[in-house]
Amino acid sequence: PADTFDDAPPAKRVHHESYIKEPSIFNMKPADDVTKYIADFISKYCHMEHVEIEAKLGVLIDKQTNQRIAIDALTETIIDPKHARHYRFESNMALEQHRHFNKILNDLVNKSQARDYKASPSRQKWRVTTDKDGKIVPNGVIEKQRVADLNIHAPNQPLDYRISINLEKPRPKPNSTHSFERNKDRISYQHGNIAFDLTQVKGTDDTRHELELEYADASLLAQEYAKYNRKEASQYTQMIEVLMNNIRLLSRSALK
Repeated sequence: PADTFDDAPPAKRVHHESYIKEPSIFNMKPADDVTKYIADFISKYCHMEHVEIEAKLGVLIDKQTNQRIAIDALTETIIDPKHARHYRFESNMALEQHRHFNKILNDLVNKSQARDYKASPSRQKWRVTTDKDGKIVPNGVIEKQRVADLNIHAPNQPLDYRISINLEKPRPKPNSTHSFERNKDRISYQHGNIAFDLTQVKGTDDTRHELELEYADASLLAQEYAKYNRKEASQYTQMIEVLMNNIRLLSRSALK
């Protein structure tokens, strides 16, 4: 009889012990676009002296409607800075939300009080941090200068977030009296190189509640980015991913 041939493919082999051996055929995992853009953004500033790199939870508000922005985005997206005039970032959150995060970040607590000074007649903003007895703590007088911001809208989550670059320059104790005062009750928690600050800010007319994350030592970022540029083994991207993981998970855990 004539030979017969079976064109059916061989049976697929299923290994039940593990379906994933490697992250890809290239054996690597690429950073997602948002994280990569933020990593490139931070790399421009992490080498600066006295730099503060922080992420703050809040809501992006449309200036015309005074409501949260509604754009044609289905997932997390970075807002082009050229559109900044159309919206504002509101970091204040409801007291209930603040208490919710307080329950999450309730370990390893450090408390401090701070007062903000605005030197006259200039528009410089100085912050004087004191202990509970009113004494200025070491390096407790700084001038804070805003450098750059990047706003990220998370339409599927209750809160958006902002990545901010600031300079915190040490200054001598101001001789002038402060033109206004804000008392801050702050609970701080640190995990690795990320500090979590849950703050209640009491002003003359209102009380604000904020949650921000920042690199405890930004110079470590600069060191790792220098290695990255030299094509050496570097943890720069992973350090950015840790910040992103934390801010994303906190946003997702927020009250609806």
